[in-house]
Amino acid sequence: MELNDLKNVDNVKKITLDIAKDVQKEMDKIKDVNKENFINGFNDCFLNFLKNEYFEFSGRVCRRRFWMITLYSMIFGMFISVVTTILPFLGFLGYLYMIVLAIPSICLYIRRLHDINLPGWFVLLMFVPFIGFLALVFLFAIPGDNKANNYGPKVK
Repeated sequence: MELNDLKNVDNVKKITLDIAKDVQKEMDKIKDVNKENFINGFNDCFLNFLKNEYFEFSGRVCRRRFWMITLYSMIFGMFISVVTTILPFLGFLGYLYMIVLAIPSICLYIRRLHDINLPGWFVLLMFVPFIGFLALVFLFAIPGDNKANNYGPKVK
């Protein structure tokens, strides 16, 4: 795709429709993840998380729910990225999305660390260049405690 292709409205419409078809194909592939409907999973995990657990620093979140929220967040972020690429005047949406998700993401990271019985202060590892990110991904991938720990009862 060339920049000149974006100057013609018909080409932009065609490219947008092609992207929409590709996204639909991918959505059809992942529609039944763990026998869940994608939209129900989105509502249950991501929207419920934003509505009910926006500033929830205490407690625990299981590994599966953590990664599902992260997946839905990334998919939604990619959608916003595609929209702002096609319609540059909506560029503020990406920044708005990052601002809206900043605190809930930190809350989610802290609760995931609580699930493996680590204090939330470990989230500060994200500020250690490169190695901190890898360490956090490793910690987030560790299975949680199978019993109650210092941060609450076992989560499903």
